[in-house]
Amino acid sequence: MKKDILFSALMLVGLGGCVPVEKVPGSGGEVIQIKQGNVGTFDTLKLGVANIIKAEYVDKAGVKKQGLIAVLSLFIDGNPPQEKDYKARAGQTIIMGKYSVYVEEIRGTDKGLVTLRLEKTSP
Repeated sequence: MKKDILFSALMLVGLGGCVPVEKVPGSGGEVIQIKQGNVGTFDTLKLGVANIIKAEYVDKAGVKKQGLIAVLSLFIDGNPPQEKDYKARAGQTIIMGKYSVYVEEIRGTDKGLVTLRLEKTSP
């Protein structure tokens, strides 16, 4: 009986500290990880992770789902420069200018981390 209670208590403590993660593995491209509140660079593309939130979204099939969303700010140096914000989920690809950004993993909500796969697209 005591073992069962102790095991249940340990499970509750362990589960309480879980970090939400959503991952859809991709292939190819350069992998970059960016912590929330930071900026990464790939060629002339700058990528900022402004926020990670849990929110409702509509998937490709039109089904409403609840999950992690990364608020990304993309900036391309140039004349004129290009800048745009995106709300992206794991498994989503963003095309901006000559760049393809695949969101492979979103980890956590408070000071989380986003894993991206970056490639230059053909002109």
